[in-house]
Amino acid sequence: MNRSFRTLCPPLLAASALAGCAAAPSQPPRPTIAASPTLTDAAVTTRAATAAQWWKLFDEPALDALVEEALTSNRDLRVAAARLLQARASLSEARGARIPASNVSADAGAGSKLEDQIAAVAAGSDHIRTGSRFGLGAEVSWEVDLFGRIGATIGAARADMHATAATQDGVRVAIAAGVAESWVTACGVARQADIARRSLALARRDRDLAERLRAAGLGTPADVLQAEALAAQAEAALPPLDDARHRALTDLAVLTGHVPTELPAAAAECRAIPRLTAPIPVGDPAALLRRRPDLRAAEQALAASTARIGIAVADLYPRISLGAMAGSSSPSVEGLGARQNFVWRAGPLLSWSFPNLSAARARIRRARAGEVAALAAFDAAILTALKEVNQAAAGYAALLDRTARLRIAADRTARAAMLVRARRKAGSATALEVLDADRSEIAAQATLAEADTQVAVAQVVLFKTLGGGWEQAPAVTLPRPERPSSAAAAVPPAE
Repeated sequence: MNRSFRTLCPPLLAASALAGCAAAPSQPPRPTIAASPTLTDAAVTTRAATAAQWWKLFDEPALDALVEEALTSNRDLRVAAARLLQARASLSEARGARIPASNVSADAGAGSKLEDQIAAVAAGSDHIRTGSRFGLGAEVSWEVDLFGRIGATIGAARADMHATAATQDGVRVAIAAGVAESWVTACGVARQADIARRSLALARRDRDLAERLRAAGLGTPADVLQAEALAAQAEAALPPLDDARHRALTDLAVLTGHVPTELPAAAAECRAIPRLTAPIPVGDPAALLRRRPDLRAAEQALAASTARIGIAVADLYPRISLGAMAGSSSPSVEGLGARQNFVWRAGPLLSWSFPNLSAARARIRRARAGEVAALAAFDAAILTALKEVNQAAAGYAALLDRTARLRIAADRTARAAMLVRARRKAGSATALEVLDADRSEIAAQATLAEADTQVAVAQVVLFKTLGGGWEQAPAVTLPRPERPSSAAAAVPPAE
């Protein structure tokens, strides 16, 4: 073994001399973005840590159940979970390179062996003895990872696996936010539809009153036409609302793993717009980097690109394997155990693609460029995340301010309508004045309901940008492939 090692020393020294100028980085680079100490200055948020299951802040048990069902049965999430299994298998495959490889062979046939040919030449004969030949052998080899190729390969596979896991968490966040947004949309649109139906009923009352006044000679045909136009406009407002509600309900069905016709009953019955009464906890930028799955995926992609530099650098060096083999060859099966038929070998094996050093250095340059691209992508992801949180918080604050003013307007309009109705009872107001007041009240309520729905959606969007919701997610239920029987598969399809 010492002699074999001395034989390998010159190639190793040459490898070090030729490839010593190339070094693989041990750690990925840091992002270049210097995040601000706070994510947003919006008064509607707080720096407290975000809730792991933020949708429970709406205090809607039916919503909680739908999110739980979606996190276990959503089809897109199942795809992500299956890809994570693939990434884990790839990591196990990479780790297998650290384990010695073994090979067992056995053969049987007819012919001659080298000794038979040597004997014929020594005897000056043209006749080479032939006959039955049996062989049995075993070989073991183990690559010595002197230059870090195997370790870098494992590191890249591990980072890829972590990136895939982060991608799965990102799908979880999107699914939970999608369920919550569809829920609040369904509830909000249902509320708006109820108000629209009240507006339609009022418009029909206005039309009937206009017709009675014309019949009594107190109105004009123009008054009737105007009332009919208002009634038609009120009727036209209902189909878009019904369609929006149906879309939200079918979205909920598909998100939870059901066909679109299996609408969730709880969401279909909801008429109250859910809302939060406390400021939304957003945490700090450092927590955001740990919490947002897309940022973790970008970070792990950067780590994988750094590890691949190590793989490329290791290609500059020779590969050294320690191997051993033992075998036996005999004209008979019984002779396989004979000592004279037994051969063995043990020692190091060196392989080095010396003629392809230029290609190896090109791969290093490509890997380093890939790391730079991954770093730039990580920086861009951080900026995008910070922007999304800031904009979502600002938009939420603006909607809250608008809604508060609309609520004041709706309250004032309702009080004014109540006073007109009181005047009507006292005989100092006409029926048309009462209808106008009622119409103004319902219009204010409709605008407020739409704003309340927008606020609820904005809350969900803000939670989504914060990236929470995956920390305590349940395990995904993967489907079991069911295959047709061979007999059924053999039947050709009908034309």
